[in-house]
Amino acid sequence: MTILLDGSVTVRTIDALRTSIIAAFGQDMIVDIDASAVAEVDLSLVQLIESARAYAAQENKTIRLTAPANDALVGLLRRAGSLSEPTAEDIAFWCHGELAQ
Repeated sequence: MTILLDGSVTVRTIDALRTSIIAAFGQDMIVDIDASAVAEVDLSLVQLIESARAYAAQENKTIRLTAPANDALVGLLRRAGSLSEPTAEDIAFWCHGELAQ
């Protein structure tokens, strides 16, 4: 199942996304997140996706981005320090294997 994100994904809208992810995991073993069109993001998105990644790993399910994180999301990840010393798994998830400089 693919969940499409666009526009603004912030603490004001994150609960709807959380509900969508929970429902998607209830229906499928693989949940794809298409975040290529997000323009405004805050840490609530990163926190939710990281929680979903941990849940997926624990339950032998998969969550993945359909495309590498866009500029808005990479900028947030950098400001938050999430890409200062990323693991190979983090780079594979957020950047599809190639961390842009």
